[in-house]
Amino acid sequence: MSSLNYISKESLENTLHQHMLWLDDPTRGKPADLSDTNLFGSDFRSKKMRNILMRGANLQGANLEGADLTGADLTGADLMSANFRGAKLEKTNFTMATIASVNFIGADMRGANLSRARGRITETKWSGSDNDTIPLNLSHARLHHANMERADLSGAILEGADLSGANLERTNLSNAKLCGATLRNATLVGAALDAADLCQSIATGADLSGATLKNAMVQGANMIGARIKDTDLSGVDMKSARLHAAMDPLSVELHRQLIEHDFWVSTGGSRGARADLDGVNLDNADLRNLNLSGAQLRGVSFRGAQFNGSMLILANLTNSDFEMASLRGCNLSGATLWGCNLRRADLTDAIIQPAPISTGDGSKVGRVQKTNLRATNLENTLIGPLNPDHVLMDEPKTPCPSNA
Repeated sequence: MSSLNYISKESLENTLHQHMLWLDDPTRGKPADLSDTNLFGSDFRSKKMRNILMRGANLQGANLEGADLTGADLTGADLMSANFRGAKLEKTNFTMATIASVNFIGADMRGANLSRARGRITETKWSGSDNDTIPLNLSHARLHHANMERADLSGAILEGADLSGANLERTNLSNAKLCGATLRNATLVGAALDAADLCQSIATGADLSGATLKNAMVQGANMIGARIKDTDLSGVDMKSARLHAAMDPLSVELHRQLIEHDFWVSTGGSRGARADLDGVNLDNADLRNLNLSGAQLRGVSFRGAQFNGSMLILANLTNSDFEMASLRGCNLSGATLWGCNLRRADLTDAIIQPAPISTGDGSKVGRVQKTNLRATNLENTLIGPLNPDHVLMDEPKTPCPSNA
């Protein structure tokens, strides 16, 4: 690293102070550019460093616990053995960075770019220890929609991490610890998961096409709706994982009614029948691309269900449980979700707006109904910005309305 720039402690503190002034008021201070700077072992705990430039910087052993690096650019930086525990790293750029032995426990890395980052190298720790590099630790990190394409995360610890919708195409996750991780709708095309621990993970709707899972452990993994075309499963006991939702006689009948409702909507009522399935259990059901507009589905348990691309326009879903369900791209225009549990559900790209009210024969009545999210649990829900003109969010003073 002979080409790196050196900076005194006083100059660094002044640079960060000017950066914070600039963050608060762009007419004051100056944005910091610490690219190609030697910041070995520096202490940045709880610092406000949003949008800072640190391209190619040496941050080996630096302490960034609790720091806010939202939107920062660390392209090509050497982060070996750095501490990002609990840091804010939303949309931070780690492209081609060295992230071996980094501690990302509990970090918020939603939308971060770790493309071609190196999480494991053959050298020993920078401290001079004779032991091998300690594992990259991403336990319980929030990696929603992170881009980790072609990253080397072999042997990384990702236990309990949330990788919903993440791009892991051709990523090396061999020997990684993914026990209890969430991989809903993640792209794992061509990824290496050889000898990875996927026990109790949730990979519903994930695309594992062309991936290798030789000798991977999948006990208790929920892989309902996952795509496993051309996937190498040598030495894997897939019987110990859930690939399809249970289909007992009752659930078969429920699915039949849902299909009939789809026909009823698409044919304007000339075929099929309207679904009225209040209080049923549809946990982990595959309901993708169905048209359930106008259906009565109050108090239904949809935990872990797949609704990707489905239509739920003006559906009555009052008090239903959607915990961990996937509603990516689902049309919820005018739907009643009053009192629903949407905790940890994925509503990425869902359509949430008013819908014109129609009569039974399809005639418009000239009024619209907003999507009702009153008294709804949105804890850790993946959802975009909500337009207050399109939704009802305040607590109702009267009993929950019901659809006609």
